Amino acid sequence: MPRRGPSTGRLVWALVAMIVVFMAGTVVVALGQEDMGWGWWWAVPVGGLFLLAIIGFRVLVQRSLEAAERADAEEPGAGH
Repeated sequence: MPRRGPSTGRLVWALVAMIVVFMAGTVVVALGQEDMGWGWWWAVPVGGLFLLAIIGFRVLVQRSLEAAERADAEEPGAGH
């Protein structure tokens, strides 16, 4: 199992925080959409933004893992 660096851990926590805020905001909008005069349409762009955010975080985590692996490979005596 690859070792996660501190930057990967921060990215994961940021992703979890973003998901929690997004989900809470979605529930608030869903409960108040009639009072705000919003129909169902708001869910389409919000869902698309959510998917883009998840993909973006996945790319960031992948790059972080690759950088950690490169750093491990450059350490002296790290011959595998």
